[in-house]
Amino acid sequence: MPSQNQDLPKTATSKTQNLPVSSDILLSLAALPLLGGLLAAKAAAEFVGAIGVESEEVFRGSRLPVLNFPHGER
Repeated sequence: MPSQNQDLPKTATSKTQNLPVSSDILLSLAALPLLGGLLAAKAAAEFVGAIGVESEEVFRGSRLPVLNFPHGER
């Protein structure tokens, strides 16, 4: 029984581009900005979290000045 693949027309082999730099080097160079971006995002998230904690400290009673209101006589 003949295979059905024998009747298919043969296609030309795909031509690969000859890059002056190998794809491994390009991939490793692309990884550096990605890792740097991840580290920068982590640092930014920690900074925003620290700002949030410090902004809550402003509204705590221990940091606010004591206001002496005069009591009206009854």
